[in-house]
Parts: sequence; C-alpha cells; structure tokens
Amino acid sequence: MHSILFITSCLAAYSAAAPVFSNFYDFSDDMAEFLGRVSQHINGLDGFLGSLSCDRSSITLPSFASGLPAPTGQHPLYVALGRGTQNYTCATSTADSEPEAIGAVARLYNATCSAANFPDLMELLPAIAYRMNLPANEYDPFPPTNMNLIGHHFFEGKVPVFDLDTTPSRQLGVAKVKKDADLDAPESAVQGGNGAVAWLYLSATDGTVGRFSSVYRVDTAGGGAPKTCEGMPESFAVQYAANYYIYGQ
Repeated sequence: MHSILFITSCLAAYSAAAPVFSNFYDFSDDMAEFLGRVSQHINGLDGFLGSLSCDRSSITLPSFASGLPAPTGQHPLYVALGRGTQNYTCATSTADSEPEAIGAVARLYNATCSAANFPDLMELLPAIAYRMNLPANEYDPFPPTNMNLIGHHFFEGKVPVFDLDTTPSRQLGVAKVKKDADLDAPESAVQGGNGAVAWLYLSATDGTVGRFSSVYRVDTAGGGAPKTCEGMPESFAVQYAANYYIYGQ
C-alpha cells in the first residue's frame, strides 16, 4: 500500500507539468518520458525494481495462465519483460502460402521485483513496451520503467534459448527449452496488425545451464503473422512484447 500511495503522490506532483492523455494507449514519447521520471522516483525510494533482492516466493502467474500447465514443485526465479520480433518466412508471396514461424529475437529486461511487488501492473508492461523502440545502446535501461537488461532470447536452430549470461554484471545461466503447451492470447491483448502471439509453457531441455525448469510466455502484445503470404517478402519480422516468468527447482 505504501508503494501505491507513493506512485499516486508522484503522479500528483507532476500533474501541473505533465501532458494530459485522454487514452492511455494513445502512446507518445512524452508519456514514455513522464512514466520514466515517475519510475526513477520509485527506484530512488525503494531501490528494488531493478534488482533481484526481493521475496520471489510471492510471484504468481496471471490468472489467464491457468489454461497452461501449473509450475508444480517449481519456484519463481526471474521475471523478464521481453521486447523484440517474431520472425517468419514465406515460400511464395501468394495467398496459397502461409507464413512459417522461424523463431524470435528479443532483449529481456529484469522485471523480477516488479512482479513480486506490483503484480497488478505486470500485464501493462508488454502493452507499453510494444509501442516503444528499444534503446540504441542495449545496456541502457528500458523506459518507461527503467528496467535493466537481464539477458537475451533467441533461437539455436529450432531450440528457443533464454540466455541470462549476456550482461557484464549478471551471469545467471542459460535455459534451452521446448514448447509443451500453448494458449491463445486473450481478446484483451494488444493485437498489433495481425493479433497477439499465443501464451506458452516451455520446459527445460538438454543444454540448460542453471536451475531452470520452465519458462512461461504470457501477457503477449503483437507478434502475430498475417494469415497468408500474399504480398509478403521471403522473410519478415513482426514486433512483439511479452512477459516471461522463469521457474526452477
């Protein structure tokens, strides 16, 4: 409650100078800067949003994820905001061909303590991140919440990889996973041009380094491909964002 009151007070303090937005999703650089300044105040007060020093046992998946297998016997290790692209290929540029998914590339930003302390705000993060460009310097914090880079998501062939050893200050391991279950994104998800990609349950496979056992992709925004390849190039990328809840033993 204290933190929520603090956020409210920060918003009130800026109200005289801050732009007025009639619709939260009419996003702009001004809103990004505004929310970034608010988040700096939060960071200055509590000092935990960019860290891993919080009670992670309180982290829970969003309720809609109940349609995926439960993390029975597993414990939340990290939560990351992912921002990048879903990638596709087309055999031909005609309506007779459908896009084929060939993986994803994304930066992962540390949202662990945000998930532990502000779970009701987590679903908003991908919706905001989807409408923002990544920082030119990959090690710069990602606005509007000023989250620090915690790793990268990419594919090795057909194997999804979550590499949390990619930052100079944190070497947290590498999760190599496979898809065990999926769930269509809820209608409330930010659809982008062609819909939001599915929510996923991914389990760890050979080659994993660390205590990782599973990864959930939830709160997806955008990333869906068009229904056919008509007018599309041989390969293309679609912007997306998502929250990744990473569990271990």
